Amino acid sequence: MSSPIPDSPKRAGPSSMSREAGSRLAGFSVRYPVTICMVFVLFLTLGGISIFKIPLVLMPDIEGPYLQVRVSHPNSTPLQTLESITKPLEETLATIPGVQRAQSYASRNNGSVEMNFDWGRKVGLIRNEVRDKVDLIRNELPDEVERINIWNWNTAQAPVMFGAFSSQRDLRQSADFLDLKVKKPLERVPGVAEVQFWGVGRREVNIDLRLDDIKRYRADVGQMFRKLDDINVNRSLGRVVDGEVQYSALTQGTLLSLSDIETVPVNDRGLLLRDVADILYEAPPRSSGSRLNGQNSLGFMVRKTSEANTLAVTNGVLEKIEELKNDPSMGGINLLLWFNQGKEIVKSLSGLLSAGVLGAILAVFVLVLFLRRFDASMIIALSIPFSIVSAIGFLYFSGKSLNVLTMLGLMLATGMLVDNAVVVLESIYQKLEKGMDRVKASRVGTQEVIMAVIAATLTSIIIFVPLVFGQESQYSMLLGNAGVSIIFALLSSLFISLTLIPLAMARFLRVDVTFRPRWQRRLGKAFGSLFSRSRDGESIKPQAKSPAHGAKEAGTVVKGYLRLVGWPLEHRVLVGLVLVPALIAGGGWLLMSKVPNMTPESLNIQDVRVRYKFTENFHYAKIVNDYVIPVEQVLEDNRERWKIRDIRSEYDNNRAHTEIFFDTDRITHDDLQEFREEIEEKLPEIPGSEITLGSQRGEDRTGFRANLFGDDMETLQNLAEEAERLLLDRPGFTRVSLPTDSVEEEVQIRLHRELARQYGISPQSVSEVLGIVVRGRQIRGFRTPEGEVDILVQLRPEDREDLDDLKSMVVGSGQDGEPILLSQVAELRIEQVPSRIRRENRRTNLSFWAEYRGGQREEGKAVMTEVMNLLAYPAGYGWSYSFWTNQQDADRSDFLWDIGLALFMVYFVMASLFESLSHPFAIMFSLPFALVGVAGFLYVTNTPFNMMAWIGSMVLIGIVVNNGIVLIDHINNLRRKGLPRSEAIREGCRERFRPIVMTATTTVVGLMPLAWGDSAMFEVKYFPLARTVMGGLLASTVLTLIVLPTYYTLFDDLGAWMRRCWTSSRSTTSPRLGPKPAWR
Repeated sequence: MSSPIPDSPKRAGPSSMSREAGSRLAGFSVRYPVTICMVFVLFLTLGGISIFKIPLVLMPDIEGPYLQVRVSHPNSTPLQTLESITKPLEETLATIPGVQRAQSYASRNNGSVEMNFDWGRKVGLIRNEVRDKVDLIRNELPDEVERINIWNWNTAQAPVMFGAFSSQRDLRQSADFLDLKVKKPLERVPGVAEVQFWGVGRREVNIDLRLDDIKRYRADVGQMFRKLDDINVNRSLGRVVDGEVQYSALTQGTLLSLSDIETVPVNDRGLLLRDVADILYEAPPRSSGSRLNGQNSLGFMVRKTSEANTLAVTNGVLEKIEELKNDPSMGGINLLLWFNQGKEIVKSLSGLLSAGVLGAILAVFVLVLFLRRFDASMIIALSIPFSIVSAIGFLYFSGKSLNVLTMLGLMLATGMLVDNAVVVLESIYQKLEKGMDRVKASRVGTQEVIMAVIAATLTSIIIFVPLVFGQESQYSMLLGNAGVSIIFALLSSLFISLTLIPLAMARFLRVDVTFRPRWQRRLGKAFGSLFSRSRDGESIKPQAKSPAHGAKEAGTVVKGYLRLVGWPLEHRVLVGLVLVPALIAGGGWLLMSKVPNMTPESLNIQDVRVRYKFTENFHYAKIVNDYVIPVEQVLEDNRERWKIRDIRSEYDNNRAHTEIFFDTDRITHDDLQEFREEIEEKLPEIPGSEITLGSQRGEDRTGFRANLFGDDMETLQNLAEEAERLLLDRPGFTRVSLPTDSVEEEVQIRLHRELARQYGISPQSVSEVLGIVVRGRQIRGFRTPEGEVDILVQLRPEDREDLDDLKSMVVGSGQDGEPILLSQVAELRIEQVPSRIRRENRRTNLSFWAEYRGGQREEGKAVMTEVMNLLAYPAGYGWSYSFWTNQQDADRSDFLWDIGLALFMVYFVMASLFESLSHPFAIMFSLPFALVGVAGFLYVTNTPFNMMAWIGSMVLIGIVVNNGIVLIDHINNLRRKGLPRSEAIREGCRERFRPIVMTATTTVVGLMPLAWGDSAMFEVKYFPLARTVMGGLLASTVLTLIVLPTYYTLFDDLGAWMRRCWTSSRSTTSPRLGPKPAWR
């Protein structure tokens, strides 16, 4: 039999010091009740004020590790943008250190390069370096480049509203009207920084060259453009002295009116611009647009100032829009907001708040059920609102905001906030049972458990320290912000358990009355035999009871529990080394092989997108009339049946999509599947197109995205189609989404350089002429009363349709003055080119996504890898998983490292407080116990082990050890008082059974609303997180109560054996000192 654990009189360890501090704190609370009450009033006052002053935002201020360089290149083709914009940018930005991925896009009129860095990099500093790099090559970019924007992602700068509105009045050609009637009124709303519209055609000066007149007058288009560009500028002539006065001399060359443009000479023979061109001041012809519920619409975006309140800004904008609806000049407005940050804030926070309030009510009900006293239950229940209000105060004064992450932390902590108070209350009650007076019982009872509650609190919050202050990652960003609020809330609950609970038990609660109301007596009879301290369930009368008598008075469940604990203790080797490890291994196997990593049911689907893919090069008007409108009509005819709220379409030359918004905020994946089946039956089959459906967000979370790379887009498309065919033949893969980017026709001109040199024609002059006649060229702006507008020089649309007309263009003059035609120095042909060219790490690639519903992510990834390796790749072609697919695997590896660090820190805290190396190892066995519960609970409820479940497992580490701490600490206390180990284990299990069951039950029921609710953070629902904590805590509690005493004895014996070995080795191997040297 092991000897008792004696107290050491020579030194005060952390355990004895904490107990002494607890005794003093409890004594202070009892002696100075007014002071303690004033402290509580102070905390509540400051917290209450903070509730009304703390900023309400959707997300905390986070700077994402992304940078994007956007370049506007009007009237350019994708290939031209690739060669003249994106490739030079790729080359110069390749020297930026720390770039994980560089992705570029080249499309008509613009190009961009996006760079991804590691989380934690100071993107603001990198932005300055990127700007310097771009400035170095600014002169190498085409003259037509208008704007170069460098953008980095920051939640504080994100738009607060995205939407569209339509009107009976066609607003697309009314830019001035929109600025006056809509843009300026919205920007006058307090807190609004900027309002942007898209889809609005602003007037510009179009110089449409007439090809017949150019041929007739043999006009040199290149010379014409240069004259226009040279004349439209003011030039300084220096300074002129008139006596003692100096003046600045300036030639006014700027074009001031349309008549000035019409009379510009285009050659030396008196030919004027109006002789060969039509000069128009009008909105450009539309090549794209959008529709909302059958009407043409405009898109808009609202940004707020950095200090403005998001809710106030969005509500102010909505009120102003309501006023605009009543403006007769607007012709009525139909508004659609597909993103309203204010609404998202209210919806997310109210969802979490509802779950938290319901969880708190359930937790209080559990307290009443166990304690059967309203007064004691309400005192403990005060821990919940006090801790949450105090935590909000701490958040406010530390400069943080109330957002979905900090609110999530508060809701996760709801069920845990009563744990410390329950343990302290139960300890005080046990002292009262043994005959102590109320004041002494409050002081001694608190002193006895203070080390346990401090250790339990520290282990719950220590896991967040590396996430809050360590290296940033996607997981640390999410869990770290939630962890801050959990830390503040748990520290507040610790304070209330060590002050208010002893004070209430000593001064306020009547714990010695013999009378109880009838409902309490009935509840005591119903449940007293199960969990009560005394058999009759009546109130406590102070009287001395021995441990043996306490065991006899235990309820039915406690008696059965004590018998159940005895069997593992009698078969320690079988249970500790065989049965429990086998159970843990089974849980691990179940989690790794049967619990899915991803399910569409865990996604928050808010809308559905219809995608169009065209096999031919279609003009936007044909796309709208032949494809978009018929699909919209099908949706309109079934609007009520499918509960559709709004239908919005966007279209461009060669591409389009339609978004469907439903009356309900969220639809399930089963609803989406049913909707997809019905709509696919009703959608018209239109030749030349492929129509598919899918959710707009979250696809990458239910499958894999792969990149094919090579030089030729057609070859890449063929490889992607072959991959689609093979993947759909494999089990688990349900859908493959290929890119919907279409091809478009482009005039390709191949210059014969030798002939051009013989004629004296430079390649640059040919390129300049072709740029004007094919795409158009812009010159310096034309000043109007509304501001400066663009001047675009190009051929008339009807003159650009015939390739033979282009061949007869004059590109220069020979030595004899004869005009040189384009056909004499170049070959023209029409080819199909991609409408958008995507490159990653300076390689052209094609990206596609495959939905996998087979269960385990690793299995699906292995199948997809096998399929992709079966493809026949030409030389120079290959494939890889996308950056985000690989990033998910990297995030899991980083998270495993964080979990390992959390385990070490939990052990570090327990070893320091217990002043023991072996006992914390026994408590750490609560963690593999939790693994069994997580695996079983997720498997039974068909819950995926996704990102939210990973976060739940991190939270679980700090929670599940609390039960073991409470149990082992009490056993050690009893051994210090002289009880043999076996009796201390039995008595400790009996006395800590109720508080452990109560704290675990309150935590579990507090999470139930979140576990079976629809609360979500964007497209990811919270329920896997809550179910992970619930399952792990349930299993860990059961196994901790039954099996932990067995491991406690095993590790206790191991520690004793190691101490004996150490003592023996020191006594036998210690060196003997020789005789003292004579010289000393």
